[in-house]
Amino acid sequence: MKKSHLLLILAFLFFLFQVSLLSQSQEGFDVLGKCSPSVVSLKAWDKNKNVVGEGTGFAIEENLIVVPYHLVSQAFEAEVTSIAGKTSKVEALVATYRKYDLALLRIKGKIPPLSTESASGLKQDEKLYAISEVGNQVLIADCNFKGWIELGPEKTRIMEIFSRTLEKPSCGAPLINNRGKVVGVALIFDYGVKFGIPAEEILTMNTQAKGRDLKEVVKENYFELEEGCNLIGKAAARLNEPMMATKYLQKYFKFKPDDFESYLLLGQAYYRLGNNDESYKNFARALLLDPENSQALYGLGQVLIKQRKFKEAIEYLEKAAARSIEASEIYFEMGTAYEELQNLAKAAEYYEKYARSMPTSFAAWLKLAQTYQRLNQPEKAIAAYREALKLSPNDINSNYNLAKLLAESGQLEEAEIIFVRLATGINPKEAIFYYTQILQMYERVKNYKKAVEAAKKIVDLSPGNEVAVYNLAIMYFQMGQLEEAASTLNKCLEIKNDYNAAWFNLGLVYDRMKKHAEAVEAFKKYAALAPDDPNGWLNIGLEYMLLKDFEKALPNLEKAVSLDPKNPVSLYNLGITFINLKDNYSAREVLKNLRRLDPNLAARLEKLIK
Repeated sequence: MKKSHLLLILAFLFFLFQVSLLSQSQEGFDVLGKCSPSVVSLKAWDKNKNVVGEGTGFAIEENLIVVPYHLVSQAFEAEVTSIAGKTSKVEALVATYRKYDLALLRIKGKIPPLSTESASGLKQDEKLYAISEVGNQVLIADCNFKGWIELGPEKTRIMEIFSRTLEKPSCGAPLINNRGKVVGVALIFDYGVKFGIPAEEILTMNTQAKGRDLKEVVKENYFELEEGCNLIGKAAARLNEPMMATKYLQKYFKFKPDDFESYLLLGQAYYRLGNNDESYKNFARALLLDPENSQALYGLGQVLIKQRKFKEAIEYLEKAAARSIEASEIYFEMGTAYEELQNLAKAAEYYEKYARSMPTSFAAWLKLAQTYQRLNQPEKAIAAYREALKLSPNDINSNYNLAKLLAESGQLEEAEIIFVRLATGINPKEAIFYYTQILQMYERVKNYKKAVEAAKKIVDLSPGNEVAVYNLAIMYFQMGQLEEAASTLNKCLEIKNDYNAAWFNLGLVYDRMKKHAEAVEAFKKYAALAPDDPNGWLNIGLEYMLLKDFEKALPNLEKAVSLDPKNPVSLYNLGITFINLKDNYSAREVLKNLRRLDPNLAARLEKLIK
């Protein structure tokens, strides 16, 4: 019988550790095995048997348990349960340390104690373990020590810890290092408000005190006490949980209406919540208490920017900066204020300071680059964009703006490299747009060979797009490759037969190729599509003149003149046509009008009239 009982216990322990091993590292499992027997769950009731506290504790002596004070501050009775399932009544409240929400409880049973170690030697990101027992299940949460947080002038010091899995039932869990030593107590008030109390604070409590039965202790709500409001409110503020911070800091003012730090933290909390009016009020109260405080000056400046009071914001921000505030973001805010006031030179000055103080911030260099771009200082803008792209090489807008600036400053080859990288790697869905930029860039400098290369890429990407094919044809035309231009324009017209610009330019290409009959037909197509444009009719007439068919040229030139009577070229060629048709009278009538518009052409026409 005895042997069976032993086997049952061993089976239970094996199962317990097996479950933990599945979700923990070997290191964590080893810590659990050594320390878990010293951890207890706690439940506390008021005199009406209502539960007023549930959480975790751990033994520092065989019958002394450390728990968060708020779990028992309103308790009439309480009990603890070990991981092995053994329940012990709480015999006495031995000591409290309200400043840190700690209590020592004496229990009737015995639990193996944990040894403590000072937390002062912890290194940033050092791994810790929080052990708790919740619902008959052992929980071990991995934690990382992030650093120290100082609360108030009284130097209340708490441990900033990070853990994704630490939740409220584990409040009071020991924070254990990899040597199995308790270095802190985990307090959890909300998902984002979890921190550690250093183990050395436990040692300041009197473990030798007789203590009092919970029934005899005056009941109080820790969350309404000065110490509770101070600890939770300021910790929440420092941990960037503004809702909880505002709740407890407002309560704290009942006890300390002149607490400078609370006004400062409350101003910051309301700022994060977007309540600019309350934020302004609290920063202003902080400044009344300490007019030279750089953080209060900075906070007030930030709120004024949100309220779009940029001149006033600059005044406070400059005062804060003059007091060597340790906040690089102040330069960004000053740059923002000056930019809103359209003082771009000053904005660039402060954005540059921001970027230099935050050299690994992509946003800092981007903002500086954009400001220099607006100032039309391309060299400085290019340099800033280069710095930004070192940090975020695939940012689309930065690459595009850098390429545009390089193109505008004549650095075409580098601009092309960036545009191609955008088109082929970073943002291929907009490839046509980037190749169009290359095409336009080279067209502006009359490098039609490179423009043709870009236009071909566009056609390859969109072969059925008439505009893409048309642009390729125009580049061939500009390059003097007339056969290719004509062939490509005809392909364009196969895609869209009523593309009037293509017909017009096909006429120009045929004219250059001295295919005047083909040019006539192309210009006729254009005139049919754009009958109100005199240029179509004029070019038909000119092509017929080149074919020496003046009878057919005449009605087209007359149509061009009727649509645009003040075009001297149309009048001159109409006069030449009348001369070739032996109608000198009509030619002289044209000459009268031409003299008013272009005396030089009129003089040339007059010499030809017999």
